[in-house]
Amino acid sequence: MPEKTNGQQRFGAVIPAAGMSSRMKAFKPLLPYGKSTVIESTVATVLEAVATAVVVLGNRADEVEAVLKQRFGDRVAIVRNPDYRSTDMLRSVQIGLGALGECDAFYLLPGDMPSVDSDTFTALAEAFDEHSRVIYPTRNGRKGHPPLIHASLISEICHYRGEGGLRGLLRDVPQQSIELSDKGITADLDTPEDYADLINDPSHEPGVR
Repeated sequence: MPEKTNGQQRFGAVIPAAGMSSRMKAFKPLLPYGKSTVIESTVATVLEAVATAVVVLGNRADEVEAVLKQRFGDRVAIVRNPDYRSTDMLRSVQIGLGALGECDAFYLLPGDMPSVDSDTFTALAEAFDEHSRVIYPTRNGRKGHPPLIHASLISEICHYRGEGGLRGLLRDVPQQSIELSDKGITADLDTPEDYADLINDPSHEPGVR
């Protein structure tokens, strides 16, 4: 069940990690990061903020599930996107939300973003209220991950078939942004250059995670 925060709100998390890693030319989830892997580092940070997280797998799902279950056990719920080769991240999010359970809001963090600081989750939780449907972390005015998305949007997300994917759906809903200094909120790993920049950045030293 999602964790209660401040005795009131219950927050969950969905981590889509089903992609093909085609631009990276290597399998992103199991790339080394710190003393573990990219996907372990991402999940470990999320689990500092919530009691359990839903991870959506596709490509090489058996390998990733084995790694995550060995380290995190029942704190991760694994679901699979069987159509990962032909669908976008929205479909993985929809599948993940089907396994989320009851909550007041959920964090959405792609599995290839291992360097988000745990303080970012705290800042988003502290800003949560009943008025904003989505709260985004921003850095230098640029939106990043993880947004904190109000549970009232879950049904709409799960049934959305419009253009622009999840970004298109969320574009016009009431929202707010929190400006943070966390470089990790915009540091996703799409290419070998992205990965090299992240692991060689002297301002960010990955911990054990």
